Amino acid sequence: MKNKLIIITFVLYIAVITVGSIILKDRKFSDMENRTLEQFPKVSAKSIASGSFMDDFEKYMADQIIFKDDFVSLNTTANYLLGQRKINGVYFTDNGMIVQDYQYNEKILSDNIRYINSFKEEHPDIPMNMLITATASYIYRDNLPEGAPIDDQMKALSYIHNNLTQDIVLTDATDALYEQKDGDDIFFKTDHHWTQAGAFIGYQEMLKDLGLSYQNYLEYKDVAAGSEPFYGTLYSKAPGFMVKGDTLSALADVYYKYHVEYLDEDWEEDTMFHEENLKKKDKYTVFLDGNHSIIHITSDARTEQGSDCDKPILVVKDSYAHALLPYLASNYRDIYVVDLRYYHSSVSNLIAEKGIERVIFINNIDFITTDTNYKMLY
Repeated sequence: MKNKLIIITFVLYIAVITVGSIILKDRKFSDMENRTLEQFPKVSAKSIASGSFMDDFEKYMADQIIFKDDFVSLNTTANYLLGQRKINGVYFTDNGMIVQDYQYNEKILSDNIRYINSFKEEHPDIPMNMLITATASYIYRDNLPEGAPIDDQMKALSYIHNNLTQDIVLTDATDALYEQKDGDDIFFKTDHHWTQAGAFIGYQEMLKDLGLSYQNYLEYKDVAAGSEPFYGTLYSKAPGFMVKGDTLSALADVYYKYHVEYLDEDWEEDTMFHEENLKKKDKYTVFLDGNHSIIHITSDARTEQGSDCDKPILVVKDSYAHALLPYLASNYRDIYVVDLRYYHSSVSNLIAEKGIERVIFINNIDFITTDTNYKMLY
């Protein structure tokens, strides 16, 4: 009788899942996974004969299964309760964070530093700066599970210090972040980015090397105040019912006026913050609407006439820069921003066309040791 009850329950469970998955409207996009989902495959004699239809159908059913996100969260929670601290490639720390793995790749890093050094050689008269920082897996290394096989980011940071041309002024924000790691949240607990509080630390460190100062008379408002909790990219890899979302802050300066042109998509706005994106899962896109190949930020910021703060500069960046640029725009009136993952025109031509007076690289150590697009500088 007991075995029959188990069998009946299992059959009903499978039936409900199957029927529910078929009846409910197919989802086109998964916010949790941040990807397009498989749709019902086209049926043809050729696809059936080759077996591709069944392969595509299995992918379709896996994507469209009812309660999929809940099942994934339940599985993560169960594994966590059983003592696992590395789940689906991310680590759960003892201070309530999820941090990504880091694997050092000296080949990619050495290529990228070589491209950057050569770029400086091509533009000897243009001052250049680089802001680099470690990520949360290094800053909170003391909180990682014992024996976590994450490569030491200091090895990569040391390589940059030793091999980046001295003609580029290097600012390493790692020590400053480590010293303040127990204060305000400087990295998100569920996302791989730093918070705007963390970005502010990096910004202050870079100002020292730029010979500038933070303008403490500026007025700010938190445009993200009261928004729903933020569950970032790392949570999407290992969602669990025991994970608390992040509180996101986005401090918008209301003292100066700012204008942003999204040149890759031909639209513009008078703000660097997209409050409508606070309703999305990826709330980090509140900063400059996420990734774009090239944008142009202008302001009426008070600058010394004739200084490079009063002339166009170029920022070459990864997404860590998004939370920092709203601060930097209070120092520079005219900023072009390119992301080499998407910008495939000549950066040298851009410098000549726009009369760029300074170039600033803003990168985190994980990005510069994994991304292969620095060759697009040319």
